[in-house]
Amino acid sequence: MSQLAVSSLLVNPAPRPMTTRADQLTLTRTAHLHDLYEVNAMHARCSLQSRFARYRAARQTVTAREWRYLCDWSHGTTLVTVPFREPTRIIAVTHLLRTPVPHVRELGILVEDSWQGQGLGTVLARYTVDLARTHTLDCYEITAMTGIDNQRTLSILRGLHARVTGSDGPTLSAVMQVEA
Repeated sequence: MSQLAVSSLLVNPAPRPMTTRADQLTLTRTAHLHDLYEVNAMHARCSLQSRFARYRAARQTVTAREWRYLCDWSHGTTLVTVPFREPTRIIAVTHLLRTPVPHVRELGILVEDSWQGQGLGTVLARYTVDLARTHTLDCYEITAMTGIDNQRTLSILRGLHARVTGSDGPTLSAVMQVEA
């Protein structure tokens, strides 16, 4: 594995309390290898529609190999969100991953069905863009892909002033500028 410049890595953020529109308190923290079981339990609680909206596939689990990759700081940052009073129940997973394009990261978020529609995805997306702005010194753009029919994600992207950069059938790509 090649060595990465220190400036290309995201500093490990402190756990962050977040509140949904329904005043539900959550805590977002760095993901760890031991979270895989709970991440997959969350995937099992998500509908096929939610998993398809996130992955554009009917995936049911994250493999141990994939999770090791996602938790490796040299590939980016993965965060998990838990209800404040249930610190072992993962309800959302957020990724800000390196891409082959220099200075560009990719955003991905999956929120458990029972927590959707409360603004958690919006809060997580804004927080992640802020992390890229304040902690990732060489990130200038964040990309995201979603289905053209995924109204919740499209609304989040509009709120972040993302611009659509292309579409491939039922999927569209968007870019958000990261300003210092």
